[in-house]
Amino acid sequence: MTTRHQRFALVDVTFAGEPLAGATMDLWEDDQQRAQWTARVVVRTAPVAEEGELTGRTRDGRALSGHALIADRQMGPGGRRETLIEFHGAGDLHGLNDPPQPPAPRA
Repeated sequence: MTTRHQRFALVDVTFAGEPLAGATMDLWEDDQQRAQWTARVVVRTAPVAEEGELTGRTRDGRALSGHALIADRQMGPGGRRETLIEFHGAGDLHGLNDPPQPPAPRA
């Protein structure tokens, strides 16, 4: 049974150094109270790497990062050429417990 489930948006996302569109993050604890996480993103051009560092920023300004593996790719219908990529976390998600950061001043 999973506990402590959280879902939130991640912006300014990169995977293995490549920029991606925003992602939806899910975090939870498994039956042994181990932290688990996954991210989903829709892309037109899929990343080349199968594993690497996933980074991004929460809406409240926390910078998150963690090692991830591509667990699934689902192609969109017909000629839309969109692919849903599902990443599974492989270890800790760094920055999750950091305090929110104030927005950067506008130039």
